Amino acid sequence: MSFTDQQLLDALSRMPFVESTELALILGEPHATVHRALTSLLADGIVSRATHGTVHLPSSGRYCLTAGGIRETADFLDFDTPSDFVRAYPMSREWLTLLLRRMDAVAAVYRLAATMSPGNDGLSSRVEFHRRGRFDATITLHDGRDFGVVRQGLGLRRRSLHDRLRALAHYDASRRPDVVLVLVPSDWEERLTPQFCEAVELEDYYVAAESRAVLERRDRRLWCATSWTGGITFCTLEDVISRGSPGRRRRPLTASPERKRASLPDPERMTQAAPAFGLSPAEKRTLDLITDHPMIPREHLATWLGVSEGRVSQMMRSLVDTWGLIERHGKRGEVRYTLSDEGIRYVTHRDRAELPTTRGIWSTEMTTDKEGRSRHVGHRIETWARQTKHTDGITWFLSKLAAEARDEPNSALVWVVPTARSDRAYNWGRSAIAPDAVGHLVAGGHPVPFYLEHELRARHPRGVITRLDPYEDYYWSNEHKQDLPPYPVTLFVVDTEDVEETYVNTAARMNRMSLPIMVSCAPVLSDTGMLGESWRPLWASSSPRLRLSQLSDYVYDPLYHRMRPIPPVEASYRGRADSVDATLSALPAVWGPKKWTFCPAGWVLK
Repeated sequence: MSFTDQQLLDALSRMPFVESTELALILGEPHATVHRALTSLLADGIVSRATHGTVHLPSSGRYCLTAGGIRETADFLDFDTPSDFVRAYPMSREWLTLLLRRMDAVAAVYRLAATMSPGNDGLSSRVEFHRRGRFDATITLHDGRDFGVVRQGLGLRRRSLHDRLRALAHYDASRRPDVVLVLVPSDWEERLTPQFCEAVELEDYYVAAESRAVLERRDRRLWCATSWTGGITFCTLEDVISRGSPGRRRRPLTASPERKRASLPDPERMTQAAPAFGLSPAEKRTLDLITDHPMIPREHLATWLGVSEGRVSQMMRSLVDTWGLIERHGKRGEVRYTLSDEGIRYVTHRDRAELPTTRGIWSTEMTTDKEGRSRHVGHRIETWARQTKHTDGITWFLSKLAAEARDEPNSALVWVVPTARSDRAYNWGRSAIAPDAVGHLVAGGHPVPFYLEHELRARHPRGVITRLDPYEDYYWSNEHKQDLPPYPVTLFVVDTEDVEETYVNTAARMNRMSLPIMVSCAPVLSDTGMLGESWRPLWASSSPRLRLSQLSDYVYDPLYHRMRPIPPVEASYRGRADSVDATLSALPAVWGPKKWTFCPAGWVLK
């Protein structure tokens, strides 16, 4: 074998299921050379290739040694037996099972490592995954700079992530990587996580919302941390890399007590049996939606995805019948979907969560409480059972909003966070809001960060005041400037026009209700649309209904805590930025309140 083959076999043994482009960049070799060598090994049956894709990364071929390739590689690398080889490298059945369960996270780490690597002159990097502990993986560049990766998936609670970060803050700095990279599932967590890192005094950390741009671009300001002034600052991946300390001693890859159990694997058979390889990116996106919104009706799921109900049924044949990750509930015409026991296990392993915790969230199994009453084991399923109309109202609104934004020019529902992760404590935890959803909408080229409150119970003035008071305190606290800049609008959705009128009249009698809060009702939204002239502003009770895109005509004054129309001079500057807005709205991975801010010169990157 040539030197390239030796280097390649060693790299494939250290990094199973890596893609050819990623491998070339990590090794610092030309892609044509690496691809040619992989093709030769593939023809000889030493490696196999399986197609894998995620919500953020397109489908591509990933390579791993075959059962026969393991024996040949062990002999070539001078191991006495294949068992000794799989004990020294992460190639045992136990290791591959773990990597296959976490495959989506593994792919994200490989892509991030490839982007961070120089990718030339044989300057090779190293990726090492962790079975347990604080980090998901560590990335070591050619010059010794170390980066620990912590990933929060949809199955990992915010509290569990915070426990890991707290443990890192108290860990011996000389024994952990220089810089901690935290990948979170949305911009909402990206805004909250740095504040917690600062509270526990974790240094040299950077947080980013997982996306293709974050994993593949070095030149965009997508990584954030708390600055010395107390605010959040954004930097590029190039800046993050420069924070590492070159010249640190690399950790040798040696056998550890964790690898004493090292059975010989059959990687091809294991890959064929892994849902991570069997599901397409579209099916994984559907699985994520169902994870966020358990017991979602089929029609809402179809509307949200922008496909027909027949296409939903087609995807469900894979998710329900082939892989058993989803359960169907209800009769024809009233079908709902939620995670099955196997789906709960899949999400748990994928996101390094704890099975008892995730079962306590999503399980549809029945049990009895202390009073002997029957209830579901999963508290989110129990919440749905007790508040079905309320939960369906949330998914109805969000799915319709996604569909309308998809059809409107220069509009998009960029991201949305469900009820379970949308609560926000402020004033050092003494106060809190708990919206039914948090999201970021681009309406007609204008950013509209929003909170959603689907309210069915507050129908009289006293109840309305109770529902508005927390948001009144929240806007006066100025916390919103850090959470969803430049400011979030709160959207109340009620069931009738009479209740809507009660909200408007009650707000008119509240002294401090000159805030970015709007209300509408289900009949009007059904007729006019979520993006149509459906919303009544509570800061001006006599104002006609507005479109969400018309919020560009207003600005929230944080000094006087009131909404006001934009002066004509400032409006002319905004008009100058319209062409920029139209371009950026086509790039949802780049567009976001954290990257762009308005000034007299227009929208500028921060």
